[in-house]
Amino acid sequence: TEPTSRMSRLEVRVETSVTRHAWNADRSMLAVCPNDNTVVIFKKPSAPTGPWERVALLNEHDALVTDIAWAPKTNKIVTTSQDRNAYVWTLEEGKWKPMLVILRITAAATSVQWSADEQKFAVGSGAKAVPVCYYEEANNFWVSKMMKDHQSTILSICWHPTAPIVATASTDFKCRVFSAYLKNLDGKGVETPWGPAAKFGTMLFQWESFGWVQDVAFSPAGDTLACCSQNSTVSFMNVAAIAAGATEVQTLRLSDLPLTQLLFLPDGTLVGAGHCFNPILFVQNGASWVEAGKLKPAKGAAKEDSGAAAHRKMFQAMDRTGRAEAATTAAQLDSVHQFCVCDLRLFNSSIGGQPAEFTSSARDGKIVWWTRDELSAAMQNLNLT
Repeated sequence: TEPTSRMSRLEVRVETSVTRHAWNADRSMLAVCPNDNTVVIFKKPSAPTGPWERVALLNEHDALVTDIAWAPKTNKIVTTSQDRNAYVWTLEEGKWKPMLVILRITAAATSVQWSADEQKFAVGSGAKAVPVCYYEEANNFWVSKMMKDHQSTILSICWHPTAPIVATASTDFKCRVFSAYLKNLDGKGVETPWGPAAKFGTMLFQWESFGWVQDVAFSPAGDTLACCSQNSTVSFMNVAAIAAGATEVQTLRLSDLPLTQLLFLPDGTLVGAGHCFNPILFVQNGASWVEAGKLKPAKGAAKEDSGAAAHRKMFQAMDRTGRAEAATTAAQLDSVHQFCVCDLRLFNSSIGGQPAEFTSSARDGKIVWWTRDELSAAMQNLNLT
């Protein structure tokens, strides 16, 4: 399907479904996975209502693409897939050239993220292992080194912003932290919150939840580690404390459906989304974290549908909620996304002349921009000390 050219409240539908998305460094290009084995790259229009031009199709994978990571400094893209492979894409003479990365895993790759220096990337997998990949210039290919000690699928991984450390989220109900130190890349005398960099693959910390750990994220300063679980909880760990041996973890139980995605914003606040269609904002209040509230669109921004569109939304609402509401009522769901949110990414740029903090994507095919005003509105009833 062609991208929708009309933009309403900083949102655009670029595909019928978007499971993952990623921005380049200057936010002029958008890569999306339309829930298949390809990645489509769009050029952001200069005008907010302009058409989104398809400029490239990355189609080397044989199975569903599970994640996309676009390195801001080197402009390289890495994609992972259920075909158990990864590709590093390099823009050469206007065309994206793939280089196969042999991950040496026996099950699907689930997630990927570049390290802060972009010399390495880590891959979550269903093979109970995390390949950490780096480029060997002498041999002109990417090699992988394995982190193990997992009992089930790794759904998500996250690099520490300043140290060679990787956190993992696994379906064995555990969040773990590992050393990803490689002497040939990181050099000597590297310090981490756990002291001098430990041998590659050393497990530095482990915490057990009461459900699948869906996602994990380090704060921009690297002083907080957050994870969300399938039992509708979000947990926060003080990195300095757990590095010193503390076991205290603050866990917030949500009244909403489980979160599957977490994203720290540059100011240190956290947003999460997933089976609850609107993102939820979390802020630090003294030494503890609190749920500030849901992000919601500005009043009057939603447009009322009529005719076939309204009837379609009525049946979609009946399928999701089991309630046979009137078409006009069912069309006005209290969320921007109409399906599970699959991805959150930093934006920190402007769209249509309006600054936005981050973007979300979902199976409804929408890319939605969230603004500072919407973040502020979620915090208006919060009393911080």
